[in-house]
Amino acid sequence: MPEIAYASYELQNFPDVEATGFKGQINETLVDWKAKEEVRAYQAGVSYTDYNIGVVLDELKALGHWNDTIIVFWGDHGYKLGHHGAWCKHTNFQTDTNTPLMIRIPGLTDGGMKSNALVEHVDIMATLVEAAGLEKVQTCPENKPWTVRRCTEGQSFLKLFENPNAAWKNASYSQYPRGGTRNPYMGYSMTTDKNLRFTAWVDFDGHTNTTTFSMHGSKCGFELYDHKTDPAENVNLAYRSEHKQTVDKLFAQLKAGWRATAGGLPT
Repeated sequence: MPEIAYASYELQNFPDVEATGFKGQINETLVDWKAKEEVRAYQAGVSYTDYNIGVVLDELKALGHWNDTIIVFWGDHGYKLGHHGAWCKHTNFQTDTNTPLMIRIPGLTDGGMKSNALVEHVDIMATLVEAAGLEKVQTCPENKPWTVRRCTEGQSFLKLFENPNAAWKNASYSQYPRGGTRNPYMGYSMTTDKNLRFTAWVDFDGHTNTTTFSMHGSKCGFELYDHKTDPAENVNLAYRSEHKQTVDKLFAQLKAGWRATAGGLPT
């Protein structure tokens, strides 16, 4: 992988981890006993969160609103627990950007269902608006979206509750920066409906928050992982000659962005 893809700079800021001498460098691992302690603590946090969700749901039922309330549960990011020798978030690996998402809509999701379709956080608001029967929120204009009082870059995925296997997005997107304002780069990532994960680390203008997707900087690079054979993203295929055509195609798709993806969705 390109060196810029790696990051592990949060955990060692805590005194107990700092005391182990862990610096978060590439090919460095946290000592076993401390790693087990961190994983155990994280799992305890998840368990406690699960308990408290149950408390909230029980109270909702007790108040008589179970059948007239839409419920959404999701996380804001994933988390590395030693994956790639790193900890916490701050990367474009699938482990950091993939999150849980569960929705209950009374009368529509009763009995439960599961979909493998690609959806994104920006889709949640549009979905809730449609599920609640409110006026549809317009798609943000490509130029100066901040001039519009209310808009969204997401697409309602309510149709997936009617048919979880319906044809849907061919890609989902995420991004994460590097280098600060002095020497900025941006990592743009895309997970495709073909189980590929592609990332391009490109030059970035930190003043205008834009990119031309140029790759002049010394740290620019590509990542390509096949989730069918490498779900943990340990083997970067981007620089293998047999995958050059795939990289070129995915880079073009990445540059076209979410608007091109959204344009092919069923209405």
